[in-house]
Amino acid sequence: MTAILTRPAWTTELEVEIFNKLIDKHAPHLPKTRQQDPRPPVTPEEKENFYQYRVAGAAHDLFIVQVCAKVIDQIPDPELQLFLSRQLGDDGAHAQNTRLRAQAISGYDPINDIQKQVQKHWDYQGDLPIRNWQGFLSFELHYELHIVSLLLLNSRISKINDPESAKFAAERILPDEAVHRLGVVDWWQRKFDKASPSEKEDLVAQVLEADEEGQRRRSTYLKDHWQLANRAIGIEVDDLPVIYDAWRREVLSYFLDIPISKLPKLVSVND
Repeated sequence: MTAILTRPAWTTELEVEIFNKLIDKHAPHLPKTRQQDPRPPVTPEEKENFYQYRVAGAAHDLFIVQVCAKVIDQIPDPELQLFLSRQLGDDGAHAQNTRLRAQAISGYDPINDIQKQVQKHWDYQGDLPIRNWQGFLSFELHYELHIVSLLLLNSRISKINDPESAKFAAERILPDEAVHRLGVVDWWQRKFDKASPSEKEDLVAQVLEADEEGQRRRSTYLKDHWQLANRAIGIEVDDLPVIYDAWRREVLSYFLDIPISKLPKLVSVND
């Protein structure tokens, strides 16, 4: 595989551009802008489903905190350590806010439910996120970049949301997560761009191997989470697996500086 060396800067604008291209190709019936504002959960069933969705969101962020806390002193890169110190703090704040919103909806502290869901992430991922830098990069890709298409889709078509959660997401979570994604890109590009051509070949192979393992480990969780999102916020899209797989190919094409047509066949979320 040959590097193409034509990458533009990774930005939130580029993410939207890529996503819109994929929607045009794979799901042209989906809107490119929000058509109506979501409403709060009303019925007991809606509130319970939304509570479970918020618990899952807090667990996602707390898992990131736990992984980063384990890794921050294992990779001797001070630039990465400074980035991880911000990511750790940001996602801790995100998880705590989501915990409090789940508590406001349910009337009780969800911390035990959150930790049970965190343990499921560890059960799926095993030692991959903390095994070596390749596994940790796979973790960052799967928990920060590979999910962006789903976040963009949620922002356009979700039907139910908690106004306070939406306000915090707009003011804090969205800008923080953009910084996290750019931080992952910067870490990788610093490592990749200074490598020789032969070293780049080895790096590409190592990253693909770890990312494929990450996908195999994560697919069951993703499909279960999409079903929860359908029940909780009204996301009902038959094209989700196709969109997810296509977005992941775009991310890996960018990261590895390889045209999509030159990537090997990748594990699908449906495999």
